[in-house]
Amino acid sequence: MKKIYALILIFAIIAVLGIVYAGSTSDPGSQQDPLVTKSYVDSKFDDLKNYVDSKAGGGTASSYDIVELNPGESITLYQGSEAIVRTDNSSTIVTSTDGVSDLTGGKDLKNNALIPANHLLLFPRSDGRGIKAKSYTIVVVMGKYTKN
Repeated sequence: MKKIYALILIFAIIAVLGIVYAGSTSDPGSQQDPLVTKSYVDSKFDDLKNYVDSKAGGGTASSYDIVELNPGESITLYQGSEAIVRTDNSSTIVTSTDGVSDLTGGKDLKNNALIPANHLLLFPRSDGRGIKAKSYTIVVVMGKYTKN
């Protein structure tokens, strides 16, 4: 009989603890668990996007620019910039021992190397690397650059 009373007492304690726990949790929308509006989430998303854009180098880092080069003209690209040369009539400008990463060809292009048409190039540093046109050239650039 004592075992039955002990079991009933244990179940009663568990039931009381469950009720107390359920009562202590916050209701959605209460002061302890507020709901948020779409405008609040949008503003936080915009803040995060602006922060990421500032760390990535600014507004031009997320859009493509079409750059036209005449013979002898060049562009200097900055760290993290990408370029696609649309024709076979340009070469790389490399000022250090490293080259320009040809992501399409899977190789490193050294100074004055001919750039194959429609290959994606990545410029790893802001140290004067760029592209020089031998004849009229169109370059699609994503990132920061300077036309010389």
